[in-house]
Amino acid sequence: MDQFEQALAWYRAAPKSWIDSLGSNLEAMGLWIWEVVQGDFNENQTTGQIVTGTVISMIPYVDQICDVRDLVANCRAINRDENNTGAWVALALTLVGLFPVLGSFAKGACKVMFLYLRKAGFDMAGKVANKKAFDAAVSGLNKLLDQPAVRKTLKALRIYNPYRYLAEQVRKVKAKVTVSALLKEFDRLLEVAKAILQRAADWGPASIKRPVQQTIDLILGIRKKANDGLSKALGPLNDTLERLARRLEIEGDKAYRGVVDKTNPHKYAGINNVGEAELIRQHKPKWADITPKVAYRQLEGLPPSASAKFNEGWPNIGKDSSNRALKGKFDTFDASMKAATVQPGETLYRVVDPRSSDNSICWMREAEFKALSSKADWRRRFAVWKHWNGNGEYVTYTVPPGQPLKVWEGRAATQKLDKAEEIKLEGGGVQIVLDPTQLQKEYLSKRKPTGWGYTDDIPGDQDVFVGIPKLTHNWYGN
Repeated sequence: MDQFEQALAWYRAAPKSWIDSLGSNLEAMGLWIWEVVQGDFNENQTTGQIVTGTVISMIPYVDQICDVRDLVANCRAINRDENNTGAWVALALTLVGLFPVLGSFAKGACKVMFLYLRKAGFDMAGKVANKKAFDAAVSGLNKLLDQPAVRKTLKALRIYNPYRYLAEQVRKVKAKVTVSALLKEFDRLLEVAKAILQRAADWGPASIKRPVQQTIDLILGIRKKANDGLSKALGPLNDTLERLARRLEIEGDKAYRGVVDKTNPHKYAGINNVGEAELIRQHKPKWADITPKVAYRQLEGLPPSASAKFNEGWPNIGKDSSNRALKGKFDTFDASMKAATVQPGETLYRVVDPRSSDNSICWMREAEFKALSSKADWRRRFAVWKHWNGNGEYVTYTVPPGQPLKVWEGRAATQKLDKAEEIKLEGGGVQIVLDPTQLQKEYLSKRKPTGWGYTDDIPGDQDVFVGIPKLTHNWYGN
């Protein structure tokens, strides 16, 4: 038995007739090969089957069998509709997984994630059809990382944060993606497919010879059209790879945090509204006022048109909202509140501290953020109490291609401090409130410093976040 048959033995249990004849029954062997390589993507695989198959596919020679199987499935999908860019993107993902820039572990991990992306499907334009697809891809990756063999591999390779490592690998391979590079891998895999399928035809029963030849002809036919098809897929493919890399970076931030210096963040209680009132009365910071005046009066009820907009897909920020994060948030606006949209490609900004969630409701447009001159300016204009948000960092979110993001926009209302209503934050900055469940992690930027530090202009104010790694993501919920 040569290395090829040994590889097949790893991948699929050999037929009993072949075992009984000690390998002399070539007809059964040929049928076996045919059954292995001509199968479509199994939509009913469990996560365990996917992960186990990927671990097995990392064994030399077996990976070629798995790649041929995927190539056949891709070609069949394209053959059903050659104008479906999404089918060409799926083929391109298969080919990207073969790039020599990826090592064995990275190839195996990418194939798990690519499989989940393919299962989620692509629309006719080549965009991932399900926004949860990247979460599913990472979930599948996590199952792979739990495998003892993979953990040993990571230890041997000294890869201590596989998410960040894989994000780097995905970006590295993305930089190599061209139509010519994809075609080169197609041609290489085509030769492997022809050799394997021909062996199945030579050994197998007469009944499979015609289907085998039809499969070879199918792949050859798709290859003739691949230059145009992959050219259309290149843009959506790069977008998919970039989104995957960002999702891996976020997972790396969430999973690998450490406590440094000597402050224990779990014991930090933070300032409350009473403590903030005392600080403001004592030090009179320039971002707060002690006055009976209200510059931008809070809404006491929803505008008449709001309910109709809720029905049209705008976030429900009424008192009856089922979304706890949005419930009753209309009162953060003054009378200028209106339904608005943020167009695909436009970037929103959110100011955060190390405890803040990335995917919360309050954002602003780029022009508003860039107009801020200091932390005090931000607190005053957007009416943000110190006990709500310590500042120090910000994230951006770029609205993905497709539909505009439906939001509420208007001036921030003046805020009165609970139990100290004479203390106020003026407001007036144009804020945006959105539904965080509509955000997709892959379009979130890395956290960046605001440049204003983690303290306010109050004597003796200290950086309460010493000991907590800064610039790490906090993505909650959905």
